[in-house]
Formats: sequence, structure tokens, C-alpha cells
Amino acid sequence: MTKKILVAAFIYRDRYEWFLDYLQTEFELEESKIFIYENEDNPNQLIFTFYLKLYDGKKIDIKKHFKSAIIIHRKRGVYYTINGLNRLIEVESELDDGNINHQFYKINWKKYKNKIILNSNNNLILISLKRFFY
Repeated sequence: MTKKILVAAFIYRDRYEWFLDYLQTEFELEESKIFIYENEDNPNQLIFTFYLKLYDGKKIDIKKHFKSAIIIHRKRGVYYTINGLNRLIEVESELDDGNINHQFYKINWKKYKNKIILNSNNNLILISLKRFFY
């Protein structure tokens, strides 16, 4: 059984060729399956998104292979972490964080298209993305 996980890796612009080669040689990823975005708030940072396949229930230590990467999800052109999405719901709905059933709240996905939604130290982080073509 194969499981796919979506990964976002935050890479300095001057390292993008090295990282692209690393993904292709170490993980046999096709170049067409790797999507690169510019962080519009930090032009020196690129965000690589790609799927890793895990076979037969195997696991991967993301931090071992990618020091600045996270597992993310995607919906309607929006990338997010679960904690980021939960924090967005709390902020938008003016809720106190804690024991909240987040599944009852709706997200206007169009509002967050071409963004990545993150949570860091209970702070909502929205990063605007622009596709990077090399």
C-alpha cells in the first residue's frame, strides 16, 4: 500500500539548484512533480512543494532529510498545516484557542488562494505565494 505525503521545504534562493538536484537524485522525483514558489514577503526564500511516496506502511523522518520542511495539505489552491488551519478558524471567528470543534467552521478558500497558512507559537502566519519558474 502506498501513502503520499505533501511536503513544503523552505529553501534560500541561492540553494534552489542544489535542492532540486537533491530531490531528483535522493528521492527520484520528476522535475515536473516539484512545484516551486516565491515567498512574496521574503524574496530570498523559495518554497518547494512535492509529494513523497511511502510504501508498505514505512515512515520517514522529515527533519532528517529536510531541515526546513513541514508536512502540509492542499485544498483549492491553498496550502496549510492542520495547526495553521485551526488557528485561522480561531482568529477569523474570534474564538479563544482551546477546546474548539473546528470542523463546524467554514473557510472561504478563495480568500486564501496562493497562500500557505501556518501556525508558529500560536501566531497565525499567512505567506503569499507566487509560482517560480526557472
